[in-house]
Amino acid sequence: MRVFWFILLLDLGWVGLVSAHRIENVDYQAMKKKASAQRGSVPKSAEPFLKFPETALVDWDEKYLYLGSEGLPDHPMMIGITAWQQQVPLPQSYYLGNAWSIPLQPVPAKVGLSAKTNFFRGAIALAANGIPIFNPIKNDGRTDTYLAGELDEYGGHCGRADDYHYHVAPWHLAERLGPNLPLAYALDGYPIYGLTEPDGGSLAGLDSFHGHTNTAGEYHYHASKSYPYINGGFHGEVSIGGGQVEPQPRANPVREAGKPLPGAKITGFEMSADKKKYQLEYVQNGKKGSVSYKILSGGDVHFTFKNPDGTTSESSGKQGRKGGGGNRPPPPNGNQRPGGPPVEANGQPRKPWIENHLKEMDRDQDGKLSREEMMLEVSKTFRGYDADRDGNIRQGEANGPGVRSSMAGFVKQHFSEVDGNSDGSISLEELKAVAMKMWQKYSQGVGF
Repeated sequence: MRVFWFILLLDLGWVGLVSAHRIENVDYQAMKKKASAQRGSVPKSAEPFLKFPETALVDWDEKYLYLGSEGLPDHPMMIGITAWQQQVPLPQSYYLGNAWSIPLQPVPAKVGLSAKTNFFRGAIALAANGIPIFNPIKNDGRTDTYLAGELDEYGGHCGRADDYHYHVAPWHLAERLGPNLPLAYALDGYPIYGLTEPDGGSLAGLDSFHGHTNTAGEYHYHASKSYPYINGGFHGEVSIGGGQVEPQPRANPVREAGKPLPGAKITGFEMSADKKKYQLEYVQNGKKGSVSYKILSGGDVHFTFKNPDGTTSESSGKQGRKGGGGNRPPPPNGNQRPGGPPVEANGQPRKPWIENHLKEMDRDQDGKLSREEMMLEVSKTFRGYDADRDGNIRQGEANGPGVRSSMAGFVKQHFSEVDGNSDGSISLEELKAVAMKMWQKYSQGVGF
């Protein structure tokens, strides 16, 4: 049954077709409400994203443009991939504190950073339809994903969290955007245009990042049909953590990452209109195989694998198991009045954690905690505790020598709560998820 919902966003001036799955997302509804309440002028950088209301949700403040999406485009996915690691597309929840953010006033970096030697994790740009774009070089630092046969007909594939993303320019969007609007925005805030200038003129004088400054003094990038395909690095300032631009949204895996399936070629992919039922078909050594999966009530995902050798297997997972899709931060340790807010031992209402540590984390001392300041504190804490640099904080590390960070005590006291998937360790994504939920409440004034 094809179920679609019409959403009329009068305040933003556009109408969109939105799937039932998205309608059910609580964070989507909350972000849509915030976006609908906007009364100021729409930022220029929002224009390309507003062309795709069926997949992108736009909001902004004085510093950032925020892009919400469920990470699924409205075109076929996965078909044509010949180097497949058995990942499949699943909806994500890139909304509210987990939305994509693009600076409204990008700042040129003193020294730009190349994507040839950096940013092998995470996204470096965001396509106009709300789909993230990763470095065309995969996380081994050398393989061109396009030349390796890892991308589908639209230049995308799925990551280890079954999160769909592009690795090359989304050329198919140009038909709706036209030549005057960018195909994407880099995460430093500069636009990425196609093979010509916005006025149709030919290109000249591109720098090593595949960008240049126009006669009006405005910098922008240009996509290309060969490497670097998209922005070749960052002309503008970005924050880096864990080999990627920070902060950026996290995907929510429902299962362990797949393994390469040698000789397989994906030949078909179908998705129901409500984005709850999927089927991927492939051929390996002349024999057919398939992966069928569906999202059940409560976020459970059930997979059925029909292998080319004739065997069948099944497995299940749950969306949001790493705590990134809506889990609230763990409450402060201690007393809790039934039906009331947390209290201190002296009976006074307990202040929110951020308020208690605001002065320590407020780097520019403006009396407010920005999203960047929160993420800098997260990165500092994680680096301090991750003694063996394996990308995880284990219980022994958390109980080890103290870390000079405002969040250090929080991690030590609430280890089990921050460990969203209960695997005995805390990943950077898990710590970010908790921190961003706290920051989101802080930014909205909840609890003050």
